[in-house]
Amino acid sequence: MRLMATILIIGMLTGCAADPAKVQAVADAEASYLAPPARPLSSYAEFELADMAMGEAILIEEGKVEEAREFEANLQAKLNPLLATWNAAPSEGASGTLSIETTMRRLKIVSGGARFWAGAWAGDSFIDLNLQLVDKASGEIIADVPIRRSADSMTGAWSVGKSDQNLDEYIVSIIHEYLNDNY
Repeated sequence: MRLMATILIIGMLTGCAADPAKVQAVADAEASYLAPPARPLSSYAEFELADMAMGEAILIEEGKVEEAREFEANLQAKLNPLLATWNAAPSEGASGTLSIETTMRRLKIVSGGARFWAGAWAGDSFIDLNLQLVDKASGEIIADVPIRRSADSMTGAWSVGKSDQNLDEYIVSIIHEYLNDNY
């Protein structure tokens, strides 16, 4: 009986990890819904990722600041190789620098411990972010898109918090796909 319970728990937990194919499918779909920038990104010669700004709702809680910094590290790890490739590519006819700017407006990530003890009563997890693409020379905003994703409380309870922890990966992948689609 104990072995059966252990197998069931392990199956539940491993089944809740973010499947790369599912993350990519969600990123493809979500990025396609976002408004395209005013001009193709390939018209820029250089690209830079600005430090992420944080809204007041995040800055007032140290735990949220830590979560936001972790998100920013994941974003940099995913976008910097893409931007390095674009910066190294020949830029015939391209000019100017595009600044990719993010603002984390609101954030709630329910911890695994809270999910274990409170389950669905711990509430939903969510990330509410704004992505702006700014022409550095003129200051013109060529894209201003809100990105919001949540993990509902029941899914979080069944996954003992894994779906909450996967939110970063989904949002980062949506941003990456949006940039790729509009290059």
